Amino acid sequence: MRFLIIFFFILFFSTSALFSQKRVFKDTLYGTADEIVVTATRSERKLSNVAVPTQLISKRIIQQTGSLKLQDILQEQTGLILVNSALGTSLNGYPNPFGQGIQMLGLDPAYTAILIDGEPLIGRNAGILKLGRLATGNIRQVEIVKGPSSSLYGSEAMAGVINILTNTPQSASLDLQLHHATNNTWGGTIAYSNKFGKTAMQIFANRYVSSGYDLDPVVYGKTVDPFSDWNGQLKIVHDFSRKVQLQVSLRNYDAKQNNDYQIFWQGQPALAQGYTTEKDRTAFVQLRWLMKEGEKIYFRNFYDRYTNNSFVNLEKTETRFDETAFDQTVVKPELQFEKNRPGKSQYVAGMGALLETMNASRYAGMQKLSTFYAYSQKEWYLMRQQFTIIAGVRADKRTDFAMHISPRLAFAFQPSPQWKFTASLGTGFKAPDFRHMYLDFFNAQIGYSLLGSNTLGNQLQKMQQLGQLQAGADINPFLNGTALKPERSYGFHAGAKYTNGKLTAGFSLFRNDIDNLIDVYALPFARTNGLPVYSYRNVVSVFTEGLETDISYRIHDQWSIVAGYQFLIAKDKQVLESIDQSKLYQRDPVSFQTSLVTRKDYVGLPNRSKHSGNVKLLYQQPKVGFDAYIRAIYRGSYGFIDTNGNAIIDGSNEMTEGFTLVNMAAGQSIGKNFRVQAGIENLFNYRNPTQLPNIAGRLYFFNINYSIHQNKQSLKTN
Repeated sequence: MRFLIIFFFILFFSTSALFSQKRVFKDTLYGTADEIVVTATRSERKLSNVAVPTQLISKRIIQQTGSLKLQDILQEQTGLILVNSALGTSLNGYPNPFGQGIQMLGLDPAYTAILIDGEPLIGRNAGILKLGRLATGNIRQVEIVKGPSSSLYGSEAMAGVINILTNTPQSASLDLQLHHATNNTWGGTIAYSNKFGKTAMQIFANRYVSSGYDLDPVVYGKTVDPFSDWNGQLKIVHDFSRKVQLQVSLRNYDAKQNNDYQIFWQGQPALAQGYTTEKDRTAFVQLRWLMKEGEKIYFRNFYDRYTNNSFVNLEKTETRFDETAFDQTVVKPELQFEKNRPGKSQYVAGMGALLETMNASRYAGMQKLSTFYAYSQKEWYLMRQQFTIIAGVRADKRTDFAMHISPRLAFAFQPSPQWKFTASLGTGFKAPDFRHMYLDFFNAQIGYSLLGSNTLGNQLQKMQQLGQLQAGADINPFLNGTALKPERSYGFHAGAKYTNGKLTAGFSLFRNDIDNLIDVYALPFARTNGLPVYSYRNVVSVFTEGLETDISYRIHDQWSIVAGYQFLIAKDKQVLESIDQSKLYQRDPVSFQTSLVTRKDYVGLPNRSKHSGNVKLLYQQPKVGFDAYIRAIYRGSYGFIDTNGNAIIDGSNEMTEGFTLVNMAAGQSIGKNFRVQAGIENLFNYRNPTQLPNIAGRLYFFNINYSIHQNKQSLKTN
């Protein structure tokens, strides 16, 4: 009852920030844009008045890259870094079971909400959602909202939001694509859309198979084993009348990957083989009711079930060596109201629930988690829409934690068509999940352990009694673990953008302060096999700060260039305090001499590059249907793993060198319906590719596209 009272107070007396913008760009590479933008509530507004920092990846850019996987597109954007989890980077050449995720504003992938058509993607492993399971064939555009967004999206949006918008049904069209690449990689895509009276339908299917690849011939097996996957989506839109519309979407993902590892069994090397299967099935239903002009109400319900099952058997005896199972289900009902006063204000409010069930082999039985939430937002357009104010708040109540309130405030000012200034500030939060608290995981293939904070003491005692810890391991400091606290962030972002004909230049500053950050750490002792024991802890306080800049210039009708750069500092405030108080020491690995750590020695949080950037060059001849697209991605050096035992990155021997990737593609249209495309990825390779997230040597690909579009006007679904 108290939650409902607070919700209605928020609904009528407060405001909320932007839900999920959908910018309608002509082409971001040219720096020009239409005047109208559309949020996830499908309400139109002027692009010049949007106050929330947003990047957009258009369908045209996705097609010009030639890639079939979303993660390859995202890593080419300024400020988005494709990274392994902290566990994945410590496997020293062994296959990484967690995949890669997106680091934004210096925060780990666990702090970025990934949405598909505004609904959450689930199935995180070690905090990472495997973006490799998302195909690009039916993506209309990708929106990237940076900065704390818990006022809109809840717990997982401390760094920001990536919203993947798929195609909407339209009049008769057919798209076919055949893809072939290095490592015996094949992909096939079919997309069919049509409209029958008041009903529009779209069917999408994608098949992707690969023989995998090997980066280190010294280690048995492949870095990525052979795999195959299916992506499919059915979307139906039906207009009962001008005021009532029903939208139904069904999505399916199925994947299978071989597992083939070398292990040590009873002190001798042995081979273990098996496979991993993944399934992700979602259903979404939305009923939109236009009550009167400018007022809409939405009834939504979203269902998602994700499963991941894996096993390996000893090759000689076919005895089961290891087996894991993960089953997660989410149900998300939501009610949303929208009121639009064109040129004056925009108001939206909603309430809903996130009902989650997890049944995993690494937890003690089935676990349930329920979150109830309410949000509200209002946007005011002042000074003939030159000035925009966005204010908002969201309340989240999880069953095992107190209610959390997340406010946000944003401004945009456009004194002229050339200049636009923005500023936003807000808070974010992230509550510990069952993985953080109750996980009891031993990776039999590799040999490390990962224990939740609530199970740490008991499990360490058992391991010591069974002789699984190194001799002399002092477990006493960890027997009475402290319960994890929810994380909380405070974020600020300010930017300026200049557009004048052929030139567009943007510059922004950001700062995020996070209290009680939940992070993986290695205990100061190991298992008897020499591999680490990990757990979770609250870091007292960390911060990330830096700047980003993007410049695009259209040289002339055929040539365009885009460049982006991020400067990032990410450090632990408690470490800095210990350094200032002369309490932190380091030991030289060669001379074994001990010395005090200085601020200059302290690099910062691991897996963060101080410098990163990209350069893109596009050449096109529209009259003959030819284009060529070259992209270079640079990531500077970053902390890899602590080697001197003081639990921080403070030496060059704990860093990995930076690298540059160069990708290129060229396409040629043949007639009205055919297009062929060829390209090379990873044209330049770093000399130690085992430390890179997705490098498999020089990759060649070839695409053939066939398209028929009788009418490109889409059915409106907002």
